[in-house]
Amino acid sequence: MNVKALEAFNFLSENLNSHLIDTRSDLEWKTTGIPDLSSINKETHLVNWGPVLDQSFFEKFQRFLLFKFNQKDSLFFICRSGSRSLMAAQFAIKFGFKKSFNISEGFYNDNDQNWIKNLPIKFI
Repeated sequence: MNVKALEAFNFLSENLNSHLIDTRSDLEWKTTGIPDLSSINKETHLVNWGPVLDQSFFEKFQRFLLFKFNQKDSLFFICRSGSRSLMAAQFAIKFGFKKSFNISEGFYNDNDQNWIKNLPIKFI
């Protein structure tokens, strides 16, 4: 279930039915940017993983996944450190998306393997 950022990018590059979902907040996207997948002709999907995670939020999250993706697609989730994205991947699996993965190093966690230090980003 856990993958490194570079592994996720390479998989996204090579597999048409694979997608990246950023589960950070609007403020984080605006201040630190988002993963830039334009070089592989893809876009990063944004899900504002807010402070209130109630039943309504998870129902909305499930509807988003079912509307946007096929349950056979490979979904990669990323957040700042790998915590929210792990939760998102676990819920996606419960919603029938068996190929759901957490980018464990995160977008800008304190490690040398995170996305921002190794892969393209853009600001929105």
